[in-house]
Amino acid sequence: MQFLSHEVVQEKRTSLHLTPNTPICLQPNTEISFDLTFLPHHETYFGYIMRLITSTHQSIDLVYNQRLARLNFVIGENYIGGYDIDSARLFGNWSQVRITFDTQLREASFYMNDRLISKGKGNFTSGTCCNIYFGANDFEGFQTLDVPPMNIKDIRIRENGQLKHYFPLSESKGNEAIDEIGKKVAQVRNPLWIQPKHRRWEKAVDFDTKGAASIAFDSKREVLYVVSVDSIYELSFSNMWLKGEKLSRSRQRLPSGNQSVFDPVNNKLYNFYVDEKRVSTFDPASKEWDVNFTTDSLTVFWQVNKCYSPSDSSLYILGGYGQLQYKNLLQRYHFPTKTWEIVPYGGDRPMPRYLNALGMNATRDTIYIIGGYGSKSGDQGINPQYSYDLMAYSIKDRRFHTVLEYPKPAKQFCFANSMVTIPGSSDFYALIYPTDKFNTTLQLIKGNFSSSEYKLMGDAIPYSFYDIASFADLYYCPLSKKLVAVTLYNSKENITNVKVHTIFFPPDPADSRMTTSMEKKEYWWYLLAMAAVAGLGGWYYYRRGKSPIKNTARVAVPPPAITHPFADNGIPTPPTTTPPVTESREIAAVFLFGPFEVFDAQGQDITQHFTPLLKELFLLLLIYSLKDGKGISPEKMYTTLWPDKLQKDAKNNYSVNILKLKNLLEKVGNYQLIKEAGKWRLDILNESIYVDYQQYIRLVAARVPADRTRMLELLHIAGRGAFLKTSQYEWLDHIKADISNYITDAILSFMTATDMSHDAELIVRLSNCLFFFDTLNEEALVYKSKALILLGRHGMAKEVYQRFTKEYKESYGQDFERSFQEITGHAH
Repeated sequence: MQFLSHEVVQEKRTSLHLTPNTPICLQPNTEISFDLTFLPHHETYFGYIMRLITSTHQSIDLVYNQRLARLNFVIGENYIGGYDIDSARLFGNWSQVRITFDTQLREASFYMNDRLISKGKGNFTSGTCCNIYFGANDFEGFQTLDVPPMNIKDIRIRENGQLKHYFPLSESKGNEAIDEIGKKVAQVRNPLWIQPKHRRWEKAVDFDTKGAASIAFDSKREVLYVVSVDSIYELSFSNMWLKGEKLSRSRQRLPSGNQSVFDPVNNKLYNFYVDEKRVSTFDPASKEWDVNFTTDSLTVFWQVNKCYSPSDSSLYILGGYGQLQYKNLLQRYHFPTKTWEIVPYGGDRPMPRYLNALGMNATRDTIYIIGGYGSKSGDQGINPQYSYDLMAYSIKDRRFHTVLEYPKPAKQFCFANSMVTIPGSSDFYALIYPTDKFNTTLQLIKGNFSSSEYKLMGDAIPYSFYDIASFADLYYCPLSKKLVAVTLYNSKENITNVKVHTIFFPPDPADSRMTTSMEKKEYWWYLLAMAAVAGLGGWYYYRRGKSPIKNTARVAVPPPAITHPFADNGIPTPPTTTPPVTESREIAAVFLFGPFEVFDAQGQDITQHFTPLLKELFLLLLIYSLKDGKGISPEKMYTTLWPDKLQKDAKNNYSVNILKLKNLLEKVGNYQLIKEAGKWRLDILNESIYVDYQQYIRLVAARVPADRTRMLELLHIAGRGAFLKTSQYEWLDHIKADISNYITDAILSFMTATDMSHDAELIVRLSNCLFFFDTLNEEALVYKSKALILLGRHGMAKEVYQRFTKEYKESYGQDFERSFQEITGHAH
């Protein structure tokens, strides 16, 4: 189970109470153990991992001290000892924590990975009963809200060596964790269940960009690059932040069939076009490519596979298709000498092909290829066929050899461009798909270099396959522990649609019966079909949303959505990401910031079912219920919605329409409409419906400092746009004004006190948020322009200023008095 931490407000942090009904009483030899790992890419890690509170009013704690990078063991007021955790162990692996209690000696001992760290005396005896918490707790007198961003699994409690309680924390949804041995039920607040994240691909990005885009991946920084004709996009998987920048000079041509690759040794992004045997290098400082391609003619090397080899500083390119010919050429570009050659090779001859997968071993001296479609002669007109062999190429020896040959399945398939190999393992992962239809699906498989058996993993991903117009690839984030699937589709209008999906690693099998051999043809295809149907079902429910990232019908807090801070720089940007996707994808949500949107319990957009009258009725009930908890009087509702009708007629209209509204809301989640103290109030039960305005109300009520965490929370809520920006009601005006004033004051207060040089990206995002509420906010202009200059985006800062001054003149009929130099302190 994943614990929400300092990235959310206090009441949304995760708490696991193992003993909500009856405490656990210590026996002469009691032991509590669990597995722990921390989540990467967080700012604050301080907090309570576990707190045990005895009936003698003493606490026994495990607390992580971020400053010292130490896991502290504390009994009552006494520090007993600590364990220093290196970052690789902290984030990369599970660590086993164990605490033992010797009631005879009244001594508690702390072990880490079976190594005794420290022990100390406590105020307990045999029979002393305890409440046990992980993360936050609300036990009177011992409350804690500091929670490190962590995952916990496999909590075991033993007595005299015998396992008495076992909480695997393998649930998929809900607010309870089940003890598989002792049948206790633990209580959970705000959980993020991990298990579904290993079974389901979640859509992270879906956007369009100009030209025949290509992609590359930096596995060290976990950044995906999308290369288009006039822009570079970067999607960071560490924080799911997508940013786009226009090139300082657009490329004249980016021909179809171009590909990109990232050199992790020299940290360089390359774009290449095989037909011209040219490689272009991107300069992030000048935002320019050093080589322009000269042709727009169709490539004869569609869907080539490629990889960067650090052993000889070379780019290797294999196979491809064009002019009715399949290729088995192995080409090499040597970066130091900038020379291109066709590499002669020995050993087994690969069949000319394309649509196969390529990967490298951990030492980066061997290239693997699997599958594909082609013909032995290379001629498309002479017996084209699918290939199911796994071959290896030794860079040093320049020889191919066949590792495995798989029997042909009953239903044919091809591979996405890359396979993922895992260091220290003989396993590999790849994406497969049938090629006989446009609306198809990608399916992840797990194979092994020493076996012809493999498994289908996770659910399916929708994929639009149209031969040379489509492209799919697979990457691995070693720190975030995610697999990344990317699909490209280039339309007739020369617009590329980019979709990115992620799944937690290691992925779970698509079905419990999935130990499958390629030799079991009919059974294999039956399972693939089942996985595809399941994937299409998930896609159907999900496609109407616009997909964030980073989770059950009860929403603890929506994970941070992908935001796009440069939506005003002329680059095509992805749509706003709504609604938040939950682990079970059974999410109900109402969005009032930005466009009014409602999603039912299956994630389907039902906004269109709200007629203008139903919408205003719903908003009156919801907003007046949330803003002060009191609701709205029938008289105010009648005069607002039916000002020209008698009260009797207005009441009849209300009765008819409230039934229609109830029918709609029943599809969304649990609620109750009650009349109390003469007012109607709409209450959301058990937080079964996520309402962004409700999150805003809580954030305001918390009165927490205007720090970075609060700003990120505010951005997550208001980053979709101004409050009900397309809804115009007289009764709503003062509410809109209050919200606008609060958000503007909060953001400006934060930005005034913040060192811009240390957080320029956030300043840009906050400035964009200010523009949602006031398009001519001069302070937002100043902060955004200065932040962009600090980020090296001088041209973009100038464009922001020019658009602002243009709109200013159109609105006020006079020129904006302050110059760009005056605002930024820069002449250019």
